[in-house]
Amino acid sequence: MNDELAQACVDGLKNLEIHNYPKPINMEVSLLNEFCGLYGITNESIRSERMNNIRKFNKLSANSDKNYGQAQSNGERKSNPWILTKILRYHNKDYYEQIIKPLLKKNYDLKKQLKIANVLKSIEKYEIDLKDPFTLKDILDKASNGEYANQIELVAQD
Repeated sequence: MNDELAQACVDGLKNLEIHNYPKPINMEVSLLNEFCGLYGITNESIRSERMNNIRKFNKLSANSDKNYGQAQSNGERKSNPWILTKILRYHNKDYYEQIIKPLLKKNYDLKKQLKIANVLKSIEKYEIDLKDPFTLKDILDKASNGEYANQIELVAQD
């Protein structure tokens, strides 16, 4: 997860009712889920900003407030930043649709373009002499004479 998306996720985690006992994310937000997501963020300043503001911008249940430290230490062992996007998808739907979803699409498109560019760079280009005969017999003769360097070249010219 890049810093732009991590910051957007942290900014959207406000006005949530946070419970202690972890239930499925689509039912309620738990401290453990939130800490697991936060510890997955690699940028220390973004992570610490949210850690300092959990109590400030959200409503914690009595049990979650009591077990805050334990949930924090357990979350460190199971870090995954993508939990934050899932929390937002279920508990701050408008923010998810307006901010997070376009960022996810942008990141996906960038990764896809980079992957295509890397594949294109890895392809070796062979020039084909259009005056060369292309019959199977001619190709077999060249292959038996060792004029092709490898099988890929043979297939590429086939």
